[in-house]
Amino acid sequence: MLKETYATQIESLLARYASPRSVVLPLLYIAQDHYGHLTEAVINEVAAILDLPATAVFEVVGFYTLYYDRPVGRWMVQVCDDVPCCYCGAEELIDALKQQLGISEEQTSSDGMFTLQRVKCLAACQRPPVVQANLSYFYDVTAERADAFIRFLREHADTPQGKSVSGYYAEDYEPDAAGNFRLIQRRLATYQPAAASNGHGPTEPDPSPPAQSELSESSPPTSAEGS
Repeated sequence: MLKETYATQIESLLARYASPRSVVLPLLYIAQDHYGHLTEAVINEVAAILDLPATAVFEVVGFYTLYYDRPVGRWMVQVCDDVPCCYCGAEELIDALKQQLGISEEQTSSDGMFTLQRVKCLAACQRPPVVQANLSYFYDVTAERADAFIRFLREHADTPQGKSVSGYYAEDYEPDAAGNFRLIQRRLATYQPAAASNGHGPTEPDPSPPAQSELSESSPPTSAEGS
């Protein structure tokens, strides 16, 4: 399935790298976006495409936390619980999200929209509490802003960020004075998405940075390159 559906992308990746092992990471992202998660059969499929031992692909999936070997929600919501975030209300935020979504940590909501995790440092300690949803970052997400945060994700479920559980397209957000989340930076992530889409897999995002009018006055410089 992958070899036929994403033939052009796979050929491009194989031409770009000297070793098929270097293609494992981006091809797993394509597979995960297509299937939703990485089953044993999918991992074997990736290994066969690259003519690698299956163990070489299994060990990659087991090592990296952004590969999922079980079904997850359209939004993988990861709340940082390291010291700065906990000091500023991460535990209260986790409790608020659990109550609102009707799930516990490591569970997926009944509508398949959200999976909730607690994680360690997301390297944005200057804006706690920090939440990573797929690859997008949300700053200053207090428990009082949990409703607005979940509402925002629901409204953006059909955008490139929401369609890609791997998160090839990332944006950074902060709350405005009214408590709504506004874009402050747009960035591309680890690989260019495949053009094919079946409603679950990736679609082409607009790679251009947002217009200045879309950004808050305190925005950091934008970049179309991965960070």
